[in-house]
Amino acid sequence: MTSNQILFVDDDERILKGIQRQQGEDFEITTALGPVEALEIFQDDGPFAVVVSDMRMPEMNGVELLKRIRKQSPDTVRMIITGFAELDTTIQAINDGHIFRFLAKPCGEQEMATSLSAALRQYELIQSERELVEGTLRGSVDVLADILSLINPLAFGQSNRLRTTVEGVLKRVSIDNAWQLEIAAVLASLGCVTLPTDLLKKKFSGLPFNQEEESQFRHHPELASRLLRSIPRLDEVSEIIASQMVDDRSREALSPELERKSQILRMALEFDFTELLSPSSLHALDEMRKTATKYDQDLFDALADYVKRERHTAIKEVPINSLREGHVLAEDLCGKSGTLLMSKGQRLTESALRMIENHRRNGALGPKIKVASTSMADAPAAVAVG
Repeated sequence: MTSNQILFVDDDERILKGIQRQQGEDFEITTALGPVEALEIFQDDGPFAVVVSDMRMPEMNGVELLKRIRKQSPDTVRMIITGFAELDTTIQAINDGHIFRFLAKPCGEQEMATSLSAALRQYELIQSERELVEGTLRGSVDVLADILSLINPLAFGQSNRLRTTVEGVLKRVSIDNAWQLEIAAVLASLGCVTLPTDLLKKKFSGLPFNQEEESQFRHHPELASRLLRSIPRLDEVSEIIASQMVDDRSREALSPELERKSQILRMALEFDFTELLSPSSLHALDEMRKTATKYDQDLFDALADYVKRERHTAIKEVPINSLREGHVLAEDLCGKSGTLLMSKGQRLTESALRMIENHRRNGALGPKIKVASTSMADAPAAVAVG
C-alpha cells in the first residue's frame, strides 16, 4: 500500500460514490461501506495514510472505529465527517480517537481536498520524524555496542548474537515497533559491564553460581533499564530489558505488546546460553524444546525455523588475513597471551577488523580462525584485513 492511500468509511453508498467522483482523480481513494468492511479492508490492504470516517453508523460510531484503527496503525491520520456536529461529540472524537480534523456535512469539494492534502502532509511528517529518530537511535546504539564489544568482549560479545537471533525471529512474526526489540537485544547486556570478569566467565561457561554471584547477575537487567530510562523514546526498550529475569507475576504488568517483545528477548537469551554449551545450534534447539511451553507457540516455531534455515551452518577455518566485514566468528578470538578479544558468534564490523589487523601485525594472533561458512558468501567484499 502506497503512503498516500486514503480510506473513506460511510454507511451511505451514495456518499462514497460522490467522494470517489469528486476526489478520485487527485487522490488514491478506497471506500468501505460501514465500519465492519472498513476494518476488513484495513487488515487486508492497510495500513492507510489517512482514514476519513462518518460519525454515525449502525455497527459502531466513527470514534470507536478510529480508536481501533489507531491501535493497529498509530501513524495513520484520522478524520471524522458528520452532520451531527454537537460540541460534546466533537470533544469525544478528538480526545478518544486522537482525530486530526473534524469535518461537518455537507463538506464542500474544495474544503475536502484541502483537508485531505493536509492529512497526507501530516502523515509524511510523522513518517519522516519516525525514520529520523529511529535511524538516529539505531545508529547511535550500534556505535555504542561496537565500542563496548571491543572494550568488554565478554559482556558485549553476546549483543551481536542476540540481535541476529531476534532479527531471524522478526522475519517470521509480525511485531509493532520492532526497532525497540532490536535495540533491546543490542543493549540487553549493558548492565554486565559492572560485573566481575570471573563471574561472567562462569556464566558463559555454564558453571554454577553461588548465591551471591546469582544475586549479582540477576540484577544486571535492572541496572541497564535504569540507565536507559533517561533517554527519550527508549522507555519501552528499558522495560523490555528489565523483564529479562523477572517472574511471571511481575510481567503481568506489561502490555501484551511489550510482553511479546520480552518473550522474544528471553527466548533469544536462552538460545544463546544453550548454544554456547551445545555441540551445535540444532542441539541447543532440541534442548530448549523441553521447556518451550513457556513461550508462545508461534514465537518458538519462528525460532526453530530460523535455526534450521539460517543458523545451522557449516564451520570453516580461514586465514586471519582473509576475514571480512560481515563474517561471524565460530569460536572465541584470543590473543596468544590468552586475552579474549572477541566472543564466539560476533559479526565482524569495520572497527573490529581494524583491531584484529593491529593485533595480527604485532604477532599477537594465530594464523587461522573458524567462521560460519555461509557468512562468507553474504559478506561484503570491502574492508578486508591485511
